Order: sequence, then C-alpha cells, then structure tokens
Amino acid sequence: MQSRVSGLLTSTLSAVVDLIAPLQCSLCGSAEATATGFQTCYCAECTAKLCPTPQFRCQRCSAEIGPWSTTTEGCIHCRGRKLRFESVVCLGMYDEWLRNALLSAKWSYSAVRMRSLGRLLALHRRQQLSELGINRIVPIPQHWRQRLIRHFNPAWIIAEEIARVLHVPCDIHLLRKVRGTRPQKRVSVTQRFENQNSAFAIRDAHVVAGERILIVDDVLTTGATCSEAARMFRRAGAATCHAAVIARVLDHSA
Repeated sequence: MQSRVSGLLTSTLSAVVDLIAPLQCSLCGSAEATATGFQTCYCAECTAKLCPTPQFRCQRCSAEIGPWSTTTEGCIHCRGRKLRFESVVCLGMYDEWLRNALLSAKWSYSAVRMRSLGRLLALHRRQQLSELGINRIVPIPQHWRQRLIRHFNPAWIIAEEIARVLHVPCDIHLLRKVRGTRPQKRVSVTQRFENQNSAFAIRDAHVVAGERILIVDDVLTTGATCSEAARMFRRAGAATCHAAVIARVLDHSA
C-alpha cells in the first residue's frame, strides 16, 4: 500500500513538472528536448552522447574491451566471477555524460529524467533486447527502509520503459528485497557478493518456471546485485536470466 501511494505521488509530481517546466535539455539546458524525435528530456546532441554506438563489448558483462579480445568466457572485468545471468545489455559506459545524467536523474524529485534514460535504453538497444526472447521483466527492488528516503525506484522506472517498447510484461512485485544491505559503493569489491547474499525473495515462485527473465537496474559494477537476483530466479526454475542497465561501471565508483 505504501509503495502504491508513493508511486502515485511520484507520478503526480512528475506530471506537474512536465506541465510547468520548459522543454529544454536536462543536460545542456539549451536545445529543445523534442529534437530527439521521441519524447525525452534530452536534445539530439546530448542523446548522441548518452547513446554511443556499441563497439567492442564483452559478451558476458557488456564492458568495453579491445577489438581482439575473446569474451566467450568473460573479460578481464568479469572473468573469475560467478555471475548467474547470461548477458548484460547497457546504454553505455559510466562516463562523464551518463554519470551526470544518472546522478541528476536518481536524486531528482521528478522521475522524468530517469524515465527518459529508460526510454533511450529501450529504443537504442531494442534489437539486443529483442534477441534475448524475454517474456518477463523484473526490476531490482528497494528495501522498505530505502523507499522511505527515495522518491522512486530507478530500476522500476527503467523496467517500465523497456516493457513498453518490447511489449513484454513488467512484474514489479515478483522480486522482494527482504534484507537491508549496505550501499554497494560503500562495500569493497571483494565483499559486494557477500553483501547481497540472501537479500532477495520471490513472490509466487511457481510463475517463474521456464521463464526467460530480464533483470533491470540502473547500473552494473561487479554484477553482484543482478547475479543474486538471477540466482533466486534460476533456483525457482527460470530458463535464463539476463540483465539490462543504463550504465556499465568499470571503476567501482558508483
């Protein structure tokens, strides 16, 4: 009930902001955001910076790699880690542009910026996402204490946008966070998997059997959070698990 009320208030506030705020780019503040051809809060020039054409990416974790690297067993960023998901789709690396866009979106009172980033991910990576054959999309949930201080759940917003573009059901209540964890950025890289251990539970686990799940979050660094969620889904009988995020973080600063 509390999450529904919070979601309603957030949606209402977002609508009010949309009505009173000028259609200017949220990054550069100069050009009209409608120049992108579909409604987001970013102009065409900034959209190009936020949505770089994928070059050489790890097949397993989506990190940028060299042109001659073989990644069937992972890359230097993920090799040796026991990741429970098969692949990652991301909008881009956590560079200056995506970092600024994500931070401003996560701490905004309005979900408009985060929804715009989710829309960019869904539209610019539609082919990659479609090829996964996903039939259920699940965002990483927040613990109830976190929901008290955050205006919205970024993963929820992003997942809704992907679901809208792919025409795949988005199940926002299937995965629950049952144990409070320390923020991943405050935990050493070696402890991040332990920090997420047994943090999630699945409601109605029987619906997961045979499903191809897309787990959605805002960023992926070590992969510990999405991996723990994938572990729960695979234990419940999911056929495959993949992850989708706005940004892939390589320097462990997020």
